[in-house]
Amino acid sequence: MSTPNPSIPDEIVVVPHTHWDREWYEPHDVFRLRLVHMLDRLLDTLEQNPGYRFTLDGQAAAIDDYLEIRPDQRDRVAAAVERGQLAIGPFLILLDEFLCDGETIIRNLELGIRASRRIGPEMRVGYLPDMFGHSAQMPQVLRGFGIRDAMMWRGVPARVDRHAFAWSAPDGSTVRAEYLFDGYGNALDLFALPGQLESLVGDYREAVASWYGSEPILGMLGTDHFAPPADLMDVVGAADASAMGAAMTVDTVDGYLRRAAPEWAAGDDAALGSLPAVAGELRSHLRGNLLPGVYSIRTNLKQAMSDAERHLSTAERLDAAFGADDHRGFFDTAWYRLVESTAHDSVTGCGVDATADQVESRLKTAANVARGVMLRTMEGLAASVDPERYVVANATGFARRAHVEIRLHAPDPAALGDGVQLLESLPEVLGDEIMTTAQLRRLLLRIHGRELFGQLINDWAFSDAGIRFDVAEAPVGEFDLAAFTEALEARIAADPSGEREWRIEIIAAPRTTALVGVEVGGVAVAEVDPATAPSAGDPVRVGDRSLANGQVSVEVLPSGSVRIESADGTVFDEALRLVDEGDRGDSYNFGPLAGDAGITDPSSVEVSVLERGPVRGRLLVRRTYDVPVGVDATDRDRRVAATTPLVVDTVLELRETEPMLRVAMDFVNPVADHRLRVLVPTAVADVAVSSAAGQYAVTDRGRTGEGGGGEFPLPTFPAARFVHAGSASLLVTKHSEYEIVGDERSGDDAIALTLVRSVGMMSVNVHPLRDEPAGAEFAVPGAQYLGVRVHTEFAVLPAAAGWAEAGTARWAELLRVDPAVARGTRGGPAVVGGVAGAGGAAEGAELPSGAAIELSGDVVLESLREVTPVDAGGGASAAAPVWEARFVNYRDRPQVLGAEASGTWDRTDLAGQVIERDVDLAAFEIGAARIETFRRWSPRSDVTPGHG
Repeated sequence: MSTPNPSIPDEIVVVPHTHWDREWYEPHDVFRLRLVHMLDRLLDTLEQNPGYRFTLDGQAAAIDDYLEIRPDQRDRVAAAVERGQLAIGPFLILLDEFLCDGETIIRNLELGIRASRRIGPEMRVGYLPDMFGHSAQMPQVLRGFGIRDAMMWRGVPARVDRHAFAWSAPDGSTVRAEYLFDGYGNALDLFALPGQLESLVGDYREAVASWYGSEPILGMLGTDHFAPPADLMDVVGAADASAMGAAMTVDTVDGYLRRAAPEWAAGDDAALGSLPAVAGELRSHLRGNLLPGVYSIRTNLKQAMSDAERHLSTAERLDAAFGADDHRGFFDTAWYRLVESTAHDSVTGCGVDATADQVESRLKTAANVARGVMLRTMEGLAASVDPERYVVANATGFARRAHVEIRLHAPDPAALGDGVQLLESLPEVLGDEIMTTAQLRRLLLRIHGRELFGQLINDWAFSDAGIRFDVAEAPVGEFDLAAFTEALEARIAADPSGEREWRIEIIAAPRTTALVGVEVGGVAVAEVDPATAPSAGDPVRVGDRSLANGQVSVEVLPSGSVRIESADGTVFDEALRLVDEGDRGDSYNFGPLAGDAGITDPSSVEVSVLERGPVRGRLLVRRTYDVPVGVDATDRDRRVAATTPLVVDTVLELRETEPMLRVAMDFVNPVADHRLRVLVPTAVADVAVSSAAGQYAVTDRGRTGEGGGGEFPLPTFPAARFVHAGSASLLVTKHSEYEIVGDERSGDDAIALTLVRSVGMMSVNVHPLRDEPAGAEFAVPGAQYLGVRVHTEFAVLPAAAGWAEAGTARWAELLRVDPAVARGTRGGPAVVGGVAGAGGAAEGAELPSGAAIELSGDVVLESLREVTPVDAGGGASAAAPVWEARFVNYRDRPQVLGAEASGTWDRTDLAGQVIERDVDLAAFEIGAARIETFRRWSPRSDVTPGHG
């Protein structure tokens, strides 16, 4: 019998659970089959053992997946939740917190809570057991949904020596964080040896006493794809409490937290005063591997995530402000597909090839839904504009000089406004073929209303030689399909043999693509007349190897890298230099090769001018590198001698009025086992701190990470919006990996942005930077990206005064969100589903005037949508639809929101609960690093409910 020791806990709470990776080393449908059978058994166990409790991993998608296959079990699941035996939610999916945007994290909780409440009450804990580190704003997001607790394992810094700590977001929002310092399966060993529970518990109490003091020990009984045994309650009931020196109970995660911190659970905000305090992101490698290589593997998957997020957000804004239809159901479906793809073994790309393919497909589905809504919205706006003009829609909250590509018919340069730049002529012959009389009726199958080969028929004529159609993008006169059909049938009847040959010509009016600049307000539309479009007064000047406007000049050096100089005298020399290195690692961690200096110099460089301004200038720099084809199989610390050409095309782009150089890099990956990075100089030596934006925060990071565990803390970090270091801001358009490195050529430091990292194993057992495997040694040939095209777009913004002073957050938003454009259709055939001429005449009201929401400062509009308020049961309430706008202040000091918007707005939390009525958005002061949400009745509502 153990002797009671008052200095160690006298209670251990066992939490049966499973950590259900929805997809990983098997694709989703394989794991779902296992999930369904596990939950079938679990429901039986819960009903047979009233004291049994089970936590279903904090993600409601597991229940959705189960009930899609077992809809008849819904009542049993709901009953288990109602009895308190089964804890579900609050997330839809256990996300990777750094490979999705802040809005996606909010939608994750929104969807998860809604899905949970269709079954029963959700678990009120931000359960984050296996994420590869934790983003800085998670406490603010959780508190925005009224959730006061979090629970996690990886990333917690060494100074935390208790089982709980106070975790604060940059704005000061704080949650109580339960630290799974011993992992999320720490109780497995206690039950591993039959008949030894008492002695194992006694030993464990002694080992962890310093972490818990007098508070109950948390015993997490579960692991990946695991269900605790059905006889657990019998084993616990038979345990001798006096022999263990502690009572043993079984509960859920939230049940344990109520026992461990009753004052906090009761709402006492002062109850955290004695706990260690930690602020910001959690990225320590000390007691759990962070596996940072997931930010660079399968980079196209990260691009697909960013594209889907950006397109969905843009479509929601334009639909709310200018749409005429109800697309909320489409958005719900698309966001679900996107959010389920954020799982920490999904978008990370650290699973098998089949999983990665499935994730990318879902993300493209979400993006396609967004594209469909945008097309529909722009079609409606186009009906208000004459065909010789265009409508431009800006989805950002900032007024901007928008640059859009249009097509002009036989343009006379002298008749165009100074804000128009002609680009290239398009083919005029769209069709030229020979048909026999017997084949002529095929033409009727090609004509849809008035449309033929994507153009509108303006004229047609029969001749002895054949038939000619004159087509154009804009309609001229009328097209009578019946008259054409009659004339065609007459020719067919005149040739009973059907053997006469006819030449069929489809000739487009001369067309030229053009770039036009137009001023457009925040979340607003503007009509563009190419004949009068004015210049911005800051023309781009283009030389054979140079670009310049009034703010930035760029020169291509003989090496293919560039020299960038801003108007304030900041100079970046040898910018955009490429470095290719061998990689002996896996999908989780980069594996450096001993003594590998990397390939830095191209074997050839070609420079050509693509566009000569004045609205936009572009240069193409083609660099060829001779790179080793792989790592030596007999000596993994060196690359093989055989090389192959790696051709990298870099398009340098400078636009009027912009203080940044836009860059697009494109290549087809020809080799295995390597990492390719591009260097952006900071113009400063010994940079101590980088500032990276992502997940609705800007986080300052040093040059090293905290290690001491089983993983070397390689200082590669994630970024989703921008990275600032020294005098440079690097604006990114996809979830990316960066590192601050020394640049021997300049003597200064540089931001190294990873373009591709290719490896062939999901995990390797022996890794130079990691003590233990991250998973099984599965071959993942798809992760080598052999023959795969990689396209990366970013911008370099000189910012010697700092990222906030340079307006980097605003420029990053303008870079990410392109304006939408459509040719006018008023007076011509209506466009329905992208097809012109099938829906009668197009006629719309006047274009909306003014901006829906325009910001005068540096706060970013992150979301604007029409929502249906949700009732307590998780269903749609009877209230009218409302507009919801969300803003983020990325700065570390308060700012005036400065938003101009019509209507009466209420300030709400993230769940839509009103905090403050009748807020003046123009004068409202938004706190440092704050996420703020406002609602008003929707202009499209049939009723005006007063306040959202």
